[in-house]
Amino acid sequence: MTFKILHLNIELSKHNDAVVKLLEDKKPDIVCFIESMEKDVEHFASHFGYNYVHSPRFILDEGNKKDKEGVAILSKYKMLDIQKHTYGDGIPGELPIKDLNDSKVDDPRPAGRFFDNYTFLTSLIDLGDKKITVSTTHFPVTDYNGRGMADHELKDIKNIDDLEHSELFIEKIISFIRDIKGPTIFTADLNSPRGKYFYDTIAHELVDQVPASLKSSIDPVLHRAKNLKLVVDAFMTTPDFNVESFEIIEGVSDHKAYFVTLNL
Repeated sequence: MTFKILHLNIELSKHNDAVVKLLEDKKPDIVCFIESMEKDVEHFASHFGYNYVHSPRFILDEGNKKDKEGVAILSKYKMLDIQKHTYGDGIPGELPIKDLNDSKVDDPRPAGRFFDNYTFLTSLIDLGDKKITVSTTHFPVTDYNGRGMADHELKDIKNIDDLEHSELFIEKIISFIRDIKGPTIFTADLNSPRGKYFYDTIAHELVDQVPASLKSSIDPVLHRAKNLKLVVDAFMTTPDFNVESFEIIEGVSDHKAYFVTLNL
């Protein structure tokens, strides 16, 4: 059975016109969104006829309006068992409130980011004759001390605690993946590049379907830091799937979109 799936970090509501056009043009059967606003996902689902689930990471307070930012799965097919596995340091169900207007590009990584309501979101999806599990997550940004890692270099030796902290989170994600039975798709913004521990640890559990030729999943124009060479967006599966086509699309958000045709 063949179907089409889209993965994209849509960067809040900043690129909604481009996202709508992308959905209109590509008509994916399944969509995984990162950094999505709940009201936007509800609109996309209603407009294009998707079933959906949204799992919030925090509440975004923009003064005159509040909305929940998080990960989402949308599907033209029936969504059955939905699970929200949290792995942040915060109390499950209690969402931090943030005002992103106060943030600056040159600020250090927010110390409280590990208290966001990070979720490993999964849904069993009924394709008709077969069922698959689709999962997605947004992992906290983790810096390294390495050459060629622009925007992800360790700024202060004290931040080594962040690496150790993130290791605990990745262990939880691995346990979630191992608990899934049957054909599985995993997409994510790992905020950690291919070739480093967090990305590659998950790639030992699943098949990394992102083309080896891709040098960056960051949009060279729309991202605040230009021309980063980092593949931080993951698209992995169990060996049950064959990739018929893997299209990488620029100009729709600060990350590139993955539009993948899979055969189960």
